[in-house]
Amino acid sequence: MAEPNALQEPPENQDTLEHHLAYVQLSFIAAQYADLATHAAQKAWPHVDYLAALLAGEADGRRDRATQSRIRLARFPVSKTLEQFRWDWPTRLNRLQVQNHFRLAFIQDKVNRIFLGGVGLGKTHLATALG
Repeated sequence: MAEPNALQEPPENQDTLEHHLAYVQLSFIAAQYADLATHAAQKAWPHVDYLAALLAGEADGRRDRATQSRIRLARFPVSKTLEQFRWDWPTRLNRLQVQNHFRLAFIQDKVNRIFLGGVGLGKTHLATALG
């Protein structure tokens, strides 16, 4: 097995580079490196900034896919967000208190949150959005 060498010759061609990117599953970098290289060259970015932009895009994509996977595995009945919640009903709901729960401080405090109330008040919507 060949040892990695930081001073290796560059890949022979673009196909080899794309093959390596596919092998190590760097899908964002494979899709964006050429366009971003052109942009970086036009803006005279240092090599490290170009690399950082590629890696930031790859990391963001992985975080997004991980979040989507967790949502899928949670098997929520429907996907809901806090922005979709109707604050005009029920009128007695303490909006500031509910929004404060979405700061997720209770996780750090290791305490639970329970939504109590009658039928049709939005408990499932808020719990799903919180999840």
